[in-house]
Amino acid sequence: MAVRPQINLAAKHKEILKEEYSVSDQTIRMVLMYVNNSPKAKEIRKRAKELLEQEANNVVLDESGK
Repeated sequence: MAVRPQINLAAKHKEILKEEYSVSDQTIRMVLMYVNNSPKAKEIRKRAKELLEQEANNVVLDESGK
């Protein structure tokens, strides 16, 4: 049985998406679980990926800041 793709976001990122796209908690959950596949859902997932990439770029691996 295939596992459905899913995007896992922190609550702060879900709040950002809710505000930017004027949608509900449930809409964000359904979009991130790939239940909805509308053009707006695809746009929200693209923005979610951008937020994750920004978060990843803030990760400091050692004390030198690298």
